[in-house]
Amino acid sequence: MNVANIARRLVAGELHYALGRFETVRRGYSALRRLSPRSTSRPPAGPPIPLPQLPTSLFTGVTPERALADLRRDSIALGFNLPPAVVAELVEFATSSPLKMRGADRLFHRHEVVGGKLDGTTPVVIGTVPDPLDCTAVRRVCRDPVLMQSAGAFLGFRPTKIIPRLFWSFVTDVSDEERRRLGQTIDWHFDVHDFHFCSAQFYLTDVDPGAGEHALIRGSHRGKSLRMLLGSANAQEEAVFARFARDRLMVVEGPAGTGFLEDTSCYHRALPPTRRERLMFQLWIS
Repeated sequence: MNVANIARRLVAGELHYALGRFETVRRGYSALRRLSPRSTSRPPAGPPIPLPQLPTSLFTGVTPERALADLRRDSIALGFNLPPAVVAELVEFATSSPLKMRGADRLFHRHEVVGGKLDGTTPVVIGTVPDPLDCTAVRRVCRDPVLMQSAGAFLGFRPTKIIPRLFWSFVTDVSDEERRRLGQTIDWHFDVHDFHFCSAQFYLTDVDPGAGEHALIRGSHRGKSLRMLLGSANAQEEAVFARFARDRLMVVEGPAGTGFLEDTSCYHRALPPTRRERLMFQLWIS
């Protein structure tokens, strides 16, 4: 994305995508939402979650105060780990549900993907569950009080839009270019989902080296150069580490259930699985 494309999106009314990359805009939007939450509302880009929060939380090892401090410092707050029973319900749902591949109408199931391919010929990089809200456990996590309070503390306002995603990342031998075409975010990039936003992410399978780890540059939600902000949201690795010290690199590993909140305006990327497929549950929150 360059300056011309930013201008084009502004003209098209996509103000959040053009402006949400700037920290000052995100802060100003938070202040405006606190002062006048109704006047700043707009149609959501995905399914909203209108249900009230539940009285008890799944997450007993983290507090909103600690999560906020970690997000502000490191772009990530760990400790949002799902109980085994919830993980099992999500895995069962994702295993039995039909999946969809980017750019294709055909639905398929996980067991049909053999060696990273359908019918032995069509490569499958990512298989997404089309209707994750049909799962009770998905709706339960979306209503969790500690998760929503933590996200709200970071955003500066109560979240009103939650977009759930549930998807498999398969082991396959396609090229990097094919991975990009099929929607795998293997390049360093930052997100612009809204005027202000964050993401909750949960591993539903064990993730260790070769199992599709999530990587990020800690603290890179701040300190981007003007060139980075006005250029593409994607960046070459050399450019990222020319701006941010290499010791800020963090690769998140953990057993099934490992969860974290992330300020995805930081630079992050997905490492393609090479040994074992990964199942991820993700919430885009704004």
